[in-house]
Amino acid sequence: MFKGRVSIGLIVWLVSFSTLAVEQPWQQPSYIQDAFYRIALKSEYVEGEHGVRKWKEPVRYTVSHVVSDSELHDKLVRYHLDHLQSLTGINFIPASHPKAANLTIVFTNHQRFLDDARQYFKTNDVTPLRKAVCAANFAVDKNGWIRRAAVVIPVDLARSKGKLVACVVEELTQIMGLPNDDDNVFPSIFNDRTPEQLLTGLDGLLLRLLYLPDIQAGQNWRQVEPIIAPVIESWARDGTIAQAHRAVRTGELYRLLGW
Repeated sequence: MFKGRVSIGLIVWLVSFSTLAVEQPWQQPSYIQDAFYRIALKSEYVEGEHGVRKWKEPVRYTVSHVVSDSELHDKLVRYHLDHLQSLTGINFIPASHPKAANLTIVFTNHQRFLDDARQYFKTNDVTPLRKAVCAANFAVDKNGWIRRAAVVIPVDLARSKGKLVACVVEELTQIMGLPNDDDNVFPSIFNDRTPEQLLTGLDGLLLRLLYLPDIQAGQNWRQVEPIIAPVIESWARDGTIAQAHRAVRTGELYRLLGW
């Protein structure tokens, strides 16, 4: 994902939880905490740590179709946005007009991919995208609130890699404020080395953490850690973590793919 820069100071303070008896490594509270730090407070193409980035207002979206199969693409978008809304509480509303949208989703082709990225990402530097299968971008205000975003998916390229659905899911999820990919986070759509197409239980927990009411845009890790630590511990005790994989599979995309 290609993201806008955010100039927000960040103090790193990692604290280990006591290890609880859980089934998988990712279900340990310390693992979830570290995953949140890696995915929410870092960015794929921008060095260093950042403050929290998230939406505050409803997202008004528009979908642009350069290629055919618009009905399928609209369905994939709608299903996943509904799922994101259920996990975050952020409302997604079709924009009355493209100029009224703060999220633009473009289904294009490989030949137009970089040109469309330049247009919708409002940048001339698309060098990081030359080997990308799909891409997204968001812009934040001085406080870290996300104000606009765009997703560009070259359908022919994504299909050739077997990643059309994965592109829809990953890019739309990343513009929620989880902009990094990290091979140390597993199982997750934010790990490029895994075959995940849909949100995992861990991904669902990361989204829920990001949109906790007490987590505010611009907060650094020293501010975030004491908020999420007790929440994760409570989830370990009440079974939320143990049931996370099952709970996240409520979205329509899971049924569409026969999960």
